[in-house]
Amino acid sequence: MNSSSDTFNFILPAKVEFGPGALKKLPDELLRNDFKRAAFVATPGRKRSGMVDELADPLTGEGIEVAVYDRVKENPDVESTAECVRFLKENKPEVIIGLGGGSALDTAKAAGLCYTNSFEDIRELIDERKPRRKSLPTIMVPTTAGSGSEVNYWAVITDRLKREKLSVGSPSMSPHMALVDPELTLTLPAVTTLYTGIDALTHAIESYFSSISNWLSDMLSLGAVSLAVKSLEQTVDEGGDLQARCNMALASLLAGMSMENVGLGLIHAMSHQISGYYNTQHGLANAILLPNVLEFNASRCRAKIRSLDSLVKGRNSFKKWLFKIYKKYGIDCKAVEINEKDIPAMSEKASRNVNAQTNPAKADVTDIAKIYRKSFKAFVIHQVR
Repeated sequence: MNSSSDTFNFILPAKVEFGPGALKKLPDELLRNDFKRAAFVATPGRKRSGMVDELADPLTGEGIEVAVYDRVKENPDVESTAECVRFLKENKPEVIIGLGGGSALDTAKAAGLCYTNSFEDIRELIDERKPRRKSLPTIMVPTTAGSGSEVNYWAVITDRLKREKLSVGSPSMSPHMALVDPELTLTLPAVTTLYTGIDALTHAIESYFSSISNWLSDMLSLGAVSLAVKSLEQTVDEGGDLQARCNMALASLLAGMSMENVGLGLIHAMSHQISGYYNTQHGLANAILLPNVLEFNASRCRAKIRSLDSLVKGRNSFKKWLFKIYKKYGIDCKAVEINEKDIPAMSEKASRNVNAQTNPAKADVTDIAKIYRKSFKAFVIHQVR
């Protein structure tokens, strides 16, 4: 924590219903708020699996009109978000239900705020000086345990023209409610469980190390790390273990609350560029960067690193536990190749990214370029003359 300050502000905007079976409360929530028209925002996979219909049928049975947007992209971009806004304009819902992982939840939140403010381009949200009307109410239903997007007012949207992931946030985009039902994660594939779990762990660590962290955020972040250390392996190895799934869902939730208020760090500032340039899976990019950014920050976070070490008793240190996880599941820290010529531009963008501003150790473009080269396999394309 920043010991120079005993005062802080903290926003917890979303009502949370957590636990197995929480999803059954969705119809009552809509009826209680007199929402008569609902729009689901989901990936095609959620529609194909029947999950959207499972949730929509009880609503239509209560007389609620339901529309479904099922074209959310992994790593959603400016164009796909605009398409969702146009869908909302056509259907005029009173509430949006985001169903899926971080991509679906971020699309739902971003499109909802764009819709009420009468524009389609999410980049309009970057200028925080512009007054904004509050978003259409959004109910977040996460089906993974990783993004924490269900309880924060941030969305990550890719600008493909600039090859950059944009972190867009505003209290006006705060969710109305989070319905976190760990039973929805029971059938997640092991690889998805692993990388979304590492994403939650990274959120917890970076918010814990944040240069503006406080007692409340530290409590949430450290709780999230503790739950992840206890249950990440179990959810990957035994996906049907409901208690372990509950622990990881709670870890994601706690980390999401913390990072909304105190930000993240260099891992996310850098991984957003990797995903923006190469469409790399977000959790994998975080996993590759995590050890080297931890090393870069170590001199500024020694006491907090000792706290992490205390959570992995019998394993010597948190870093050794982390490498044990990587070895067990074959996470190759050189598995992703990046083009050497992209490193200067990515480093410049990462240095300006909002997440870099709360990293405990200040990093310039040269520092960031070194971490990219150390973390990823850089290749050079030789021109044939």
